[in-house]
Amino acid sequence: MMLSDVRDYMDSLKLADHVYMGKLDAKKERSVGVYHSRHSHAYKTAIGGPALESYGTMYVTFLVHWNRSPRDTERAARELFSAVRDTREASINNTKIKFIQPLSDIQDVGTDDSGIYEMVIEAAVIYGKGE
Repeated sequence: MMLSDVRDYMDSLKLADHVYMGKLDAKKERSVGVYHSRHSHAYKTAIGGPALESYGTMYVTFLVHWNRSPRDTERAARELFSAVRDTREASINNTKIKFIQPLSDIQDVGTDDSGIYEMVIEAAVIYGKGE
């Protein structure tokens, strides 16, 4: 699984006008950004090695970059949080997302330089291997 698969899945939910990954200099309002998590997580592998793993874990950060209203931004973040939390056995780009586990509640990160409110969701994407 690649970050682009997670980005494509987020786009398929149709919760934001724009979904992107990586750095965008001119973020548009009502956007969700998908990034690799910057937090460190322990490496895990199956006893016997990677060839025996039935699933993998990718840690991601979802950035909800919405508008100048903290109320609207929180509403959008809560909707995304619910959609992420409720994901089960989703197929995208020939990959099966078994589920997405939020790692904490929504984090308010204030506004960007343009006054657009932003909130962050940290999550673990659990995906099938060899399916």
